Amino acid sequence: MKKIIWLTILMSLNYNLNSESVSVVAKVNDINITRDEIINKMSIFYFQRTLNDLIEEKLLVDYAKKNSIKVESSEVEALFNQIKSRFKDDNEFKKELKKMNIKENEYKKMIENLIIADKAMSKILNIKITDEDAKKYYETNKEQFKNPKALKLRQIFVSTEQEANDIYLALEAGADFKKLATLKTQDPLLKEKEGDIGFISKGMLLPDIEKEVFSLEPGKYTKPLKTGNGYSIIKVEEIRQERTISFDEIKDNLKESIKASIINQNRNSVINELKNKAKVEIK
Repeated sequence: MKKIIWLTILMSLNYNLNSESVSVVAKVNDINITRDEIINKMSIFYFQRTLNDLIEEKLLVDYAKKNSIKVESSEVEALFNQIKSRFKDDNEFKKELKKMNIKENEYKKMIENLIIADKAMSKILNIKITDEDAKKYYETNKEQFKNPKALKLRQIFVSTEQEANDIYLALEAGADFKKLATLKTQDPLLKEKEGDIGFISKGMLLPDIEKEVFSLEPGKYTKPLKTGNGYSIIKVEEIRQERTISFDEIKDNLKESIKASIINQNRNSVINELKNKAKVEIK
């Protein structure tokens, strides 16, 4: 992700060596800030941070090798597939790898090193999170595991009140909300998703709109509402009542979260200790 961000920033700067007027992006009193300065400073900053990250990783990988800490290929594949599942399809994932100029086997090696480094850190800190540890945290922090009441909504958005009124009349006559959202809504994302905006809980909408929407039963929709620079009709598809996530549902994630917290608190001291025992050369 760091490399994606870096590439995006570089592209957005539209770097042009031949145009001084284009290269000035800001002024402080009479002092110019140029694209050259931004790129140079960013190059140094990201280079140094990435180098430090890799040094830390290699120290932990080296510790793992010396202490016979291994990673199963199934562990790498599981995390690889988890990351890949966040993309729309396999082609989108491959496009992202191509953008970053990383081959699939190289990406898997990066994942393997991250897992090894994590295992090494757990070994050094002797981290063993039990079900009892997780249960104690769960009981002490139960408020964190409450899911508020939420509504699954669909929205049709148009520019004018007349358009919204026409759509409302069509709905009242029995038209399908999803089809109208695909045909009529003027928001490209809503059009693509048939108006689906997912689950919304209280506090995520403007008060006037929230009052209207949260008064509806499943299957019902609002009259045209003024929203931003247009008008919307919003339908409640489903109501998810407030509930507390059970310990069994959250147990595994909770154990990982507790482990990550311990690692974060002790990371610097562990890395410094490994550095003191290693020979690190910056060339």
